[in-house]
Amino acid sequence: MKITLLVTSLKEDELHKRQLPLGVGYLAAYVEKHLPDVTVDITADINDIFLQKPDLVGISSVSQCFNAALEYARKIKKHLAIPVLLGGYHVTSLPQQLPICFDAGVIGEGETTFLNLVRLLQDEGVFSPSSLGHIPGICYHDKSGAVKITEPVEPLSSIDLLPYPKRNISPGAKNIFQFSSRGCIYRCKFCASSRHWKKFRPHSAAYFVQELKYLRETYDATSIHLLDDLFFADPKRVREIVTMMRTEGLAGQFRFDSFISSNLASRDILLMAKEMGFTSMKFGGETGSDRLLKAIKGPHASVAHHQRCINLCRELGLDVRASFIFGSPGETEEDLELTYQFLKRNKGVLKIHGFYLTMPIPGTPYWDLAMQKGLVSEDMDWSRLNIDYLKEESFDLEQAIYLNEENVSRATLRHYFETFRKEFEFFQG
Repeated sequence: MKITLLVTSLKEDELHKRQLPLGVGYLAAYVEKHLPDVTVDITADINDIFLQKPDLVGISSVSQCFNAALEYARKIKKHLAIPVLLGGYHVTSLPQQLPICFDAGVIGEGETTFLNLVRLLQDEGVFSPSSLGHIPGICYHDKSGAVKITEPVEPLSSIDLLPYPKRNISPGAKNIFQFSSRGCIYRCKFCASSRHWKKFRPHSAAYFVQELKYLRETYDATSIHLLDDLFFADPKRVREIVTMMRTEGLAGQFRFDSFISSNLASRDILLMAKEMGFTSMKFGGETGSDRLLKAIKGPHASVAHHQRCINLCRELGLDVRASFIFGSPGETEEDLELTYQFLKRNKGVLKIHGFYLTMPIPGTPYWDLAMQKGLVSEDMDWSRLNIDYLKEESFDLEQAIYLNEENVSRATLRHYFETFRKEFEFFQG
């Protein structure tokens, strides 16, 4: 059996041209480990599907890219008439909306569920409603066309059970991608990750360091981009990683890049990060208003933590970057002014990693709020969810989904947009 996994991406996303996301890589490696007679290819180009003519296609998509996923699935069904599966954050958040062009959707963590679906296709040669109903962790269409959702699958007890993901890396890739955990210990209102993965599960320090050795030997990797939502969630594990890297002769052999939550950015953890090979730190700043920050991220977050992180990074010689979001529910002009003053105080030290308009992504509390307000629907134009206003010179706030109309007018928000764009330089890299 030949399988192709197709990754959807935004047209302007150059990243996928150099290195594909690892989610599908884990699926491919897991199936090939358990079914040696099956080959799984990974691509971001639908034309590869028509060249390879696989027996099964799996499409991975977040909500922002779901327009493309729909287009791809319809083309594959029309021209090849083979089974097409859907996986990723979008279908996990909206399984009841599975389009008819997909035979089934994989809900949540996909390795064991996808493996079960491949085995079913091997055994029966077709996905029938009667058979699909016995596969946990999916959504599918019954004989009448109605969407059915099967019982959920428990997440893997340990992600150390996973083989290293199958990677698709072009010569232009500067950073090798790596995951060391799934999920997040926090539940920010704009983020679907913790709800998708259910619970935070890290790789053991030993697994992580062994994968580092594999990346060095296989790809001559020296620069690692850690895709974790929160690599530094467990300081004890970070210390174990640093110790093991030293023991294995890997200390100073890699340059790392990842996110930290500013409340975790103690002197000890930053010193460990430096020893590990970090030269910079990124955190989600979101806002310079303490009240709003706690409303968005929870009681653990504070602007004082942001400032401490910036100060410590500067003292220890670490580059420091942060991203910010605007238009969150409950944001006032005073909050916008506090963000402006925070950035002004740290100008020349803090680099801006991104300015974003708060988007209601399916699977988050903000999506539920937007649904209540009638601002979104389950059959909307999904491309409307992707807005980075600083990058997009053609950004049109009038057409954007805006969650905070009752507190700050679009005209006022536009004024702040223009002010931020003029005064604060966006960090490229």
